[in-house]
Amino acid sequence: MLRFCGIFFGILLVLVVLSGIETRSQYRVDDELAAFRPIDAGEETNELAGNDIEQSGPPPHTEYAKMARYLVHKAEWVSMGSLSTVDAIKGYPMVNIIASADSARGAKSTGTLYFYLTMLDYTAQDLSKDNRLTVLLSMDQDLECSKNGIDPMEPTCARIMISGRAVRLEEGTDEFTFGKNAMFSRHPAAKHWLDTHNFFLCKLDIVQIAVLDYYGGPHYVTVEEYMKANPDTDGSEKAHPLLRLSQDAFAAPEVISNSDSERTITVKIKKDSPVRHINLEV
Repeated sequence: MLRFCGIFFGILLVLVVLSGIETRSQYRVDDELAAFRPIDAGEETNELAGNDIEQSGPPPHTEYAKMARYLVHKAEWVSMGSLSTVDAIKGYPMVNIIASADSARGAKSTGTLYFYLTMLDYTAQDLSKDNRLTVLLSMDQDLECSKNGIDPMEPTCARIMISGRAVRLEEGTDEFTFGKNAMFSRHPAAKHWLDTHNFFLCKLDIVQIAVLDYYGGPHYVTVEEYMKANPDTDGSEKAHPLLRLSQDAFAAPEVISNSDSERTITVKIKKDSPVRHINLEV
């Protein structure tokens, strides 16, 4: 009987020890993932309410620098391409979604993209070896094109490709404070990223800007033109085709004549109409 009791208490002691180890392990896992957990009720959320610019919509498609600034200011995230350092695909292009901001929500555009990186992520690992990158931004990132019946691949759904180098900002500088506040304004969850994952703040030092916002191929904007452009000014008198479409500002194709006897229909389309194709069934 005494031997049985000794075995029983021995097993019980082992179970208690294992339970404590499991609990401590769970606490460690919870601590590591805390930055990416849903935020408790009553705390700040990371709900993105949009960042409307003080104008009725995108600028005219011929104002390429202003279009680039418009999309950068509107964006809450970018598709960021780097050159992979992973052995199996070393040197191949690699892409990632990176949260970004060029100013606090509701503030004026600056044109400078700020973003956080961590060495736990492959993008930062790539850029630590070669800090060249390209970001892609699309007008459809908030479904503006899709909601107006325009496929995101159509040139009238504007997109820009900005190439340059990632530059880590020095903590304590005025620009660091500005970029941090801009990110916290647009991405409140970023405050929690810093707690356990060693994120660091960077900006994009721009080398080239390509804008595709209409038919005929991309247009290239210099950094000087880009920084001088002001996307906050109104360009409604020559609105982008997407805005004209959404506001029904252009006339639908007009039937001039329709003769049953001649079985002939004449259609008139305005010169600046975004209509490109008309399908007829007889």
